[in-house]
Amino acid sequence: MNWEVAKSWLIALFIVLDAVLGWQLYESRQLASDYAESPADLLANTKTLLANHGFSLDTPVPSGQPNLVTFQADLANPKLSALVQAAFPNVKGKLTYSGNVGVTTNQGSITVTAQGNWTVEYQSPMQITTTHTVLSYVYRGSDYTPDPISSDPNHAVYYEMVDNYPIFDAAIVSTESKGLLVAYSQTLVEHVVANSSPKPVISALDALDSLADAVDKTDTATSSTVVRVDLGYARKVQVASGNQQVLQSYWFPVWRIVTTAGTYYVNAFTGEVEMATAF
Repeated sequence: MNWEVAKSWLIALFIVLDAVLGWQLYESRQLASDYAESPADLLANTKTLLANHGFSLDTPVPSGQPNLVTFQADLANPKLSALVQAAFPNVKGKLTYSGNVGVTTNQGSITVTAQGNWTVEYQSPMQITTTHTVLSYVYRGSDYTPDPISSDPNHAVYYEMVDNYPIFDAAIVSTESKGLLVAYSQTLVEHVVANSSPKPVISALDALDSLADAVDKTDTATSSTVVRVDLGYARKVQVASGNQQVLQSYWFPVWRIVTTAGTYYVNAFTGEVEMATAF
């Protein structure tokens, strides 16, 4: 046997085999890098995680991940005369003021409960029609939009909007009876100024995953169902040294997750469950 020829053939064979194996490894790595779970797979994974923590999902999940900012704003401090003009458009007679915190008219009263917050009560409830809605009797009512998921037959909820997103802690809550407006409370912010550059938010599925990891409902008698997931803003008050609040307030993007056991807010940048109201 000619060992030199055999050796040459073996070397050539190993080179070919090495090339084949190298190509297969490259292809497998390329496939792995190109692979991404489909939206259906991601949704299924989230549903499984929720179920493992006592939640079920009964609502569409938003797919967008817009770039949003944090912003600074002030709690509004409008003149009582401006509130009267909005709430009591046909007011007549004497107005009785209680300093800067309230006013009484022949149609009802307004009470300022805190900066940026006030209540309106009607002595004679106002008729609600398609042309005279609740927002027709509200100071800067056009800044608000209805939130049906938070409303019930006797109370309607409206959120102030900024850049087409709701501010979940700037709301109007009306009390109604038989098509009549009995009273409402209002929170209003103004002088909104962005204080960060736009950044992409986490996905709604990631927010749901964060909720499942942070809140476990498996020990409760009944499971909790997620009935709404939407994006908006919520306030965080900055605290200075000595536990004294700084006057400025800051609003962060949040995913609101409404369940049959309560409403949760997930920071849309970090995934942290910032606040929860359970009932």
